[in-house]
Amino acid sequence: METLNMKQLSDDRSTYQIGGDLEAMRAIMHDSFRYVDSSGRQFDKETFLDQFVDPATIQWITQETVTFDETVKGDLAVVQLLLEERFILGTNAYEGRFWALHLYVKENGIWLWQGGQATMINEG
Repeated sequence: METLNMKQLSDDRSTYQIGGDLEAMRAIMHDSFRYVDSSGRQFDKETFLDQFVDPATIQWITQETVTFDETVKGDLAVVQLLLEERFILGTNAYEGRFWALHLYVKENGIWLWQGGQATMINEG
């Protein structure tokens, strides 16, 4: 049962992110959210929203989940994803595959995205 919940939450996260839904994303993110992108830049909750969700900053073309794997232990879930992404950030277009590690914590019965890390996959 937990697998369906985590997959749905992961899919919702992607939908909110590419749709630029700042309020929905904010609602599923933990207040102490931390993320490291594929360039090694660090983001807290608000800077992540500004950089990777706000449609004034980023134009998402697609974010597809290629693989999904999870490990749930109590109130902690580790989700491993292979994502294919296409987006425009500023004046630069990006396209690539990213391995992402997302951490979720359950507080008061609600799963929240705690943060994670992404690595660009070199397929050359």
